[in-house]
Amino acid sequence: MNSIIRFDTELFMLVNTRLTAPFLDSFMPYVTDKLNFLGAIIISAVLIWVLGKRRDRAGLVTLVLLVLASDLFCNQLKHLFMRIRPCHAIEGVRVLAGCGGSYSMPSGHATNIFAAMVFLTARYKRLFPLFLSIAFIVAYSRVYVGVHYPSDVIAGAGLGTVMALLFTKAEGLILSRYLDKKEEDQVEL
Repeated sequence: MNSIIRFDTELFMLVNTRLTAPFLDSFMPYVTDKLNFLGAIIISAVLIWVLGKRRDRAGLVTLVLLVLASDLFCNQLKHLFMRIRPCHAIEGVRVLAGCGGSYSMPSGHATNIFAAMVFLTARYKRLFPLFLSIAFIVAYSRVYVGVHYPSDVIAGAGLGTVMALLFTKAEGLILSRYLDKKEEDQVEL
């Protein structure tokens, strides 16, 4: 176990202190701040709600529930593992964003972004390179800015992916039953 922790710390230090560039020092804090994308998220949600089809609106509701559930579950795991963030535990860390007061394992950002992007990938398969690139960049940014170990991000990505797959399956089952029922009702009329 000590060798895994040591490797995790060494990989963290490599990303945080050596694989750096001035452009990334500006870009990664921007990417890691959820508020920078709030406007785009709200506009997209409104457009989907107003212009989308029934399945699109159902997907939007499912996506919101998925992100809320993944965030809740992630926070429960943080309190279970109680891992201190590297920006609080290691000297010489370059902290390019707020270190935060919560625990480190798993990364909430990685959990939420992978949950959302894997869910969207399941719905819009042709856009998977874009969605997964976004997820990887956000997850990587958490290590780069000094607030998560690589294993925190990997755990968050795994958790988000599993939750997305579960919600995708559940949504498919619910929608197929609901839409089949609606079609039956229309045929009987």
